[in-house]
Amino acid sequence: MMKALQFHRITPRFQFCGTWNTPEQFRIFLKQLIKIGASVGLPGKGDNGIVITFDDGEETIYKYAFPILKKFNVRALVFLVVNYIGKDNLWDLSMMGKRVRHLTWDEILEMKKWGIEFGSHTMNHRNLTLMNKQEMEYEIFESKRVLDKEVGQCRSISYPFNRVNRQILEATSKAGYEFGFGGDGQSSLLVKKEGIYITDTIRTFRTKILETPRIAYRYDRIKQKVINYFTIATMLTMKGRKFYRPDFS
Repeated sequence: MMKALQFHRITPRFQFCGTWNTPEQFRIFLKQLIKIGASVGLPGKGDNGIVITFDDGEETIYKYAFPILKKFNVRALVFLVVNYIGKDNLWDLSMMGKRVRHLTWDEILEMKKWGIEFGSHTMNHRNLTLMNKQEMEYEIFESKRVLDKEVGQCRSISYPFNRVNRQILEATSKAGYEFGFGGDGQSSLLVKKEGIYITDTIRTFRTKILETPRIAYRYDRIKQKVINYFTIATMLTMKGRKFYRPDFS
């Protein structure tokens, strides 16, 4: 079954969040994929392939990850928060008060021309499971509509905070997505994501890919859940924040 290696921020500067990697670490991990003969590509190109993904669509992907991807001739899938394209990541909790920019449309189109694929990370990066049906469907449907128009076919969505339920799956299918990233890997709309973080080593990276040894793999899955747990702080800061919403009348 296809699985995703989920990256977020690639930067040489130390970050207080856990979901980042240095450019050198990213280069080493890509080299490891090639060394073990992993099938790496875009979704739908193989039943058991590895997909390199980036959640959030930050500008650091263009500056630091894109040159490395080109060097290794590896395609990747970048999930965009549509209402924040070209803007600061105000939706996220900042420990130091500094904001990272999201990719601009020009950067997105340059990367697409080379072979990078883009998917939806919804409109505003909100927890879809806590929204009413109309708001949830807006985040899913409208982000696909915009990306279909601006970058061509948008085939994939990554569920913010890895939160997904039956109602969200129904909306995702109805909107026309082929792949949904986040879940237990039981279907193409629940593709398993392995979070790759600054704390990872070559050993843990290989464990996440091969899922062996099983004890070590189960331990790493627990660590991923713990790191993901801290995204609750971001979700709490977003409560009450004003977002653009359509007129459903």
